[in-house]
Parts: sequence; C-alpha cells; structure tokens
Amino acid sequence: MAQGSSNVERAVDVMLALGDAGPDGMSLRELCQKVGANKPAVHRTLVALLQRGFCEHAGKHGHYRLGPAIQLLAKRHDRLEHLVSHLRPGATEFARRTGFTVYMMARAGLDAVCTEIISRISRQHFSLEIGGRIPLGIAAGSLAILSTLPKKTQDEILAANAHRYANYPAVHEVDVDVIRDALEDAMRRGFAVNMGYYIPGLGGLGLPIRREPGGIADLAVSFNAPVEMMTERWMTEIIDELRECLAIQTE
Repeated sequence: MAQGSSNVERAVDVMLALGDAGPDGMSLRELCQKVGANKPAVHRTLVALLQRGFCEHAGKHGHYRLGPAIQLLAKRHDRLEHLVSHLRPGATEFARRTGFTVYMMARAGLDAVCTEIISRISRQHFSLEIGGRIPLGIAAGSLAILSTLPKKTQDEILAANAHRYANYPAVHEVDVDVIRDALEDAMRRGFAVNMGYYIPGLGGLGLPIRREPGGIADLAVSFNAPVEMMTERWMTEIIDELRECLAIQTE
C-alpha cells in the first residue's frame, strides 16, 4: 500500500473517531489519545474539518462530533445502494427462514464496513452495528470480500493489517497466519468460514457478492451461527439456501 500523507491520515482518523463517539462527541484530549497525536496537530485538523462542515461543536462544551457534510456527501455517492436494495428482499427471506441475523459488509480500504443488518429479533445485541468497521480478514463477511481480491492486493492488505489482527479482541489467538489460512479456505470453498474465533460458541459464514462471475466482490452477506451446527454438510446446505434466497447462481 502506498504511504499516505500524515495530515490526511490524521483527518481520517479524527473523523473515524468522531463517528464512533456518537452525538455527544469527544473532547480534544480524548481525540488526541484516540488518534495518537498531540493537541496542536489535532486542533489544526479539527479547525479544517469545522470549516468544511465535516465536524461541528457538540452540545457538551469542548466536544466535537461529525458534521452534516458527511451525510450529505454520502447521499451523493450511492454506488452500492442499488446492490444493497437488490439483495435486501433475499436477505430478509433468508433471515425469516433461518432466524439468523444477516449482515451486509462492504469494502472500505483496509476495512470492511457494515452497511445493513436484517434480523427477525428486535432489541437484539448485534455483534456489529451499521457503520461499524473491522479490518479486512476479520470475521466471515470481510474475509469473503478479501477472498475475491487479486493476490497482490490480498498480500498488501494482510501486511498492512497484521498488527491489527494480533490486537483484535478474539476468543482464540488470531494473527496474520491464521487469517491467511482462513483466506485460502475461503478461496477454495467460494465462501468464508469463521469457526468461533471472536464470540464464544458463535461462528459465521460469509458469501461474497460479485457483480460478474469471477469478479471482485463489492459486498458480502454474512451471518452468525452456533459452532456446533457448522458441519461441512450443514455449511454447504445453508450457503446454497442463502444463494437461493439471493437468487445467485452457483459459479
């Protein structure tokens, strides 16, 4: 991956931190701790973001939150919305049939972002919220996307995210070698498997959604399931059912 500008990276890190903070925002001190930069540098970044509407002052004195320009800019860029809308009825039918909560994940640089959650159960604690980000390679949905990328891109992402894998909360030890093995398995199967690495007793499956056969996946549809259910036969059958609901032909 090419080395980016430290100023640009800091601005992105600040916006991501504010996105996690919610409407109450974060103080300058908290932002400095979150992004690992000194106060003058973070304050300069905040001033630039304030001037362009990408952040704003929160109700609490000295706190900042994301500004309206973020939402307005996102509405102008709906590259994936058509695909999400197309998949939503099928994903909803799969959730109805199985009772599983369904996630739609999209690639965002070195990460995957949750774009949709479909569940039959209200007030459920989801393992990921809409807009939540995870490193590409973590969990079945992002692993499914990674499995469709060119080998050189995969290697670059694995190298860039290696330290993040080691620090990611997990039930079992996860490092770049574990992710690489899971990636090779996903490429062989045509779908990704998480055998309970991140949530006790809960694994997951992820199906990459390609715009054309053999192409790169824009999205992946994934769901969690109890590990004890995840036999080879069951995984094949449930992925076939997901494909049927989504009207995707087996390649």
